[in-house]
Amino acid sequence: MRLAFKPSLREVLSPAVHERAHTELQARKESITPTPWFIRVLIGAGAWLASLFLIVFVALAMELSNEMAALVMGLVLTGCAIGLRFMDSGLFFSQAALAIGLAGQGLFAFGLFGKSDGALSALVFFVFEALVFVLYADLIQRFLSVCAASLSLLYALQDAIAIEAVSLGLVVLAGLAHALVLHQAELQARRWAPWVTPAIFGLVTTVMGLLLAGVGEKELFGRGEQTVLRIVVTTGLAAVTMYSAWRVLEESHHAPGGAPGVTLFGALALLSLLTYRTPGVIAAVGVLLLGFHRRSVVLLGMAVVFILAFGVNYYYSLQLTLLAKSLALLGGGLAMLGLRLFILRRFPMAAPEVS
Repeated sequence: MRLAFKPSLREVLSPAVHERAHTELQARKESITPTPWFIRVLIGAGAWLASLFLIVFVALAMELSNEMAALVMGLVLTGCAIGLRFMDSGLFFSQAALAIGLAGQGLFAFGLFGKSDGALSALVFFVFEALVFVLYADLIQRFLSVCAASLSLLYALQDAIAIEAVSLGLVVLAGLAHALVLHQAELQARRWAPWVTPAIFGLVTTVMGLLLAGVGEKELFGRGEQTVLRIVVTTGLAAVTMYSAWRVLEESHHAPGGAPGVTLFGALALLSLLTYRTPGVIAAVGVLLLGFHRRSVVLLGMAVVFILAFGVNYYYSLQLTLLAKSLALLGGGLAMLGLRLFILRRFPMAAPEVS
């Protein structure tokens, strides 16, 4: 059996129109072929490096020793980047605009947080990045803006309320990411299409990155009852994942209260119970579920990487001897293999039709 994330031309069209469709696609190949994702990643990395050099150059040339000058220069550079991106969408100009824009945002953040590093400054930077997200027509910049805006909002929660609010904020951001993925088709059919995809990947990266960085750290889960807060965060992320599983079952025309739904919810609950010390595991499983459902290779890749990373952190978070850790991992692995065997036998997959 072959798992296809995207149906092929032969599977979608009838054999009578294969040749004509192939000819049309070949004629329009240059106009419909997008820039490969790894090229866009390299462009983003180059823009980051160029923006750092640009920030240093501007700081040395204008002697930006006061925050107000950095604020003004940051706004000017960001505005120029937005204008340049609207004027030309070529590869060179897009990279130049991205470098100028990142330099402008860096200077703006330096000036803003240099004057005050409280919740108000974080909220102002959140609004600033939200405007950049809306106005700057670039996938990489919008992805970075979502990450920066999310971090600013969480920092404001920490400064205005308490450090524990950050953990609960992560659950809300995860719920927002799941909602966007579940309603992605509806949103992209409307005027929100340019903003949906970078928002999804930005939210997923922020949540997973903070959970990974905060595993075992008191700064993320507070200095009090860490175990209680970890259980709360894991429960919240499990609830978000189970809601997405419910929606996936409905869209797949399966009854959530039937045998497949009960088995799926039971497996998710068991996984949450076993990994309550590492909330990122159930969060990554939720992303994996959405990746399979939407056939998104990028979401699947992110989920697999984070699951492996969280698995390593879960191993080191166990306050047990090496023998006890080995037995715990062995028992968990056998339980998962047994559950897989049960699912395959109870719900066998239909063989693909061969035409």
